Amino acid sequence: MPVKTPPTTTSDTTAVVPPRPAGTSPAQLDVPQPGRSKVVRDSVVRFLLWSLAVLGLVAAGTLLLSTPLAERLSVREATTRSVAYANSVVAPLVDDKVLTGDTAATRDLVRLMRTRMADGSIAHMKIWTASGRVLWSDEPEVTGRTFELEEDVATLFGTNDATGEVSPLDKPENVSEQSAQELIEVYVGFRADNGTPLVFEAYWPTERIRQDVSDIRWQFTLLGLGALLLLALALLPLALSLARRVDRGLAEREAIMAQALSASDLERRRLSQDLHDGIVQDIVALGYALPTVAAALPREATAARALLEQVHTDVARGVSGVRELLTDVYPADLEHGGLEPAIQDLAERQRRHGTDVVVAVDSRLGEPLGVAQLTYRIVREALRNVAKHARATEVEVTAEVVHEAAVVEVRDDGVGLGAGTEMSSGGTGGPDGLPGGEGHLGLRLLRDTLRTFGGDVTISERSGGGTVLRATFPLALRVSSR
Repeated sequence: MPVKTPPTTTSDTTAVVPPRPAGTSPAQLDVPQPGRSKVVRDSVVRFLLWSLAVLGLVAAGTLLLSTPLAERLSVREATTRSVAYANSVVAPLVDDKVLTGDTAATRDLVRLMRTRMADGSIAHMKIWTASGRVLWSDEPEVTGRTFELEEDVATLFGTNDATGEVSPLDKPENVSEQSAQELIEVYVGFRADNGTPLVFEAYWPTERIRQDVSDIRWQFTLLGLGALLLLALALLPLALSLARRVDRGLAEREAIMAQALSASDLERRRLSQDLHDGIVQDIVALGYALPTVAAALPREATAARALLEQVHTDVARGVSGVRELLTDVYPADLEHGGLEPAIQDLAERQRRHGTDVVVAVDSRLGEPLGVAQLTYRIVREALRNVAKHARATEVEVTAEVVHEAAVVEVRDDGVGLGAGTEMSSGGTGGPDGLPGGEGHLGLRLLRDTLRTFGGDVTISERSGGGTVLRATFPLALRVSSR
């Protein structure tokens, strides 16, 4: 049986290592670097937005707190005025005759009290005895009647203390004093001219509260906002300085990462070139030499001829394996050949092993070169895991652009990961969430690379059986600090 001559086409080999002019360097990883002004601008915008949010919270808090604060201040002021009025004006006019209800003796007290109420500063007034009887009131129908005193009012008799609050005028003695607005109700303990303990009650309008609320709102709000605004302006230079430092650090990290990946690319190309020019050429030459050796054997040397044919088959298989290895070490020329043809070559390798592979690649992922290289690496690692572990018959590869990010998905109908299992950065499996074992080292290396560029990779169960590998990374391959 004649020994078959290995194919002489060089498409596989040239696809692995495209020729380059002497002295040229391999393509550098194209890592887009957004302008530093954008980083600084974004940082300043975030700082200003947070400052505005804080200013808004301070303003809202001041507005909410102004009403109860103004109420307390108004009650305190009304209480102070009531104490002064009760002790300096009312007390000297309440003598024995007034206490007995003498009309003539009460005339001076009534005239003074109504004069005081005429200016509108006090809405209503009463004088109470310890028994709960109203000695005098601006409402005649209440004067002389007896009511049950509240505990806090009863304790004021015999003292100079006072108590006040905003009252809705819902007490029995207020039946003739109902109004459309709330009033500040103040009780003051004092003694009559003859030492009899009494209580003076005054109702002050709440107009003062509304005025105080308005004053506090403007004064405190402007004061707080002004102070915070000055603080924000004082911190703005510091924020700018920190933003510039962070931007310089990111730029340095990008440069270092780009150099490291470029050096790795260079070493892979050199290794691929050495293998291609050395051992691959030797094996191919051996494949060409075997038919000549077989032809030189005597016709009756059938055993030797069969052995040479077996060796020739093994050599051809070895050449194919080495060429696939070269493709792994240094992929197809993405810069000149394009991303989709390179991925189709990976898919064709799977098809030769009986797996149906469907490929859909967004043309926008072909540029810049760094995006194409990373997309190719994701697909290559995913298909390699499918071939080793999935035992799948159908594979679907999609690579698209979604909201300024590259999204690569590889779906298969293989054996899957097990019921209810999800292998991701937060799932089960290995310590880091990806499938464990040496066979999945490439996935973890891929994940580390993607996270460096601000992306991530997850592996989960596919609906209907199989697995889904989903990888994402920003089109602007800015080095992440994670």
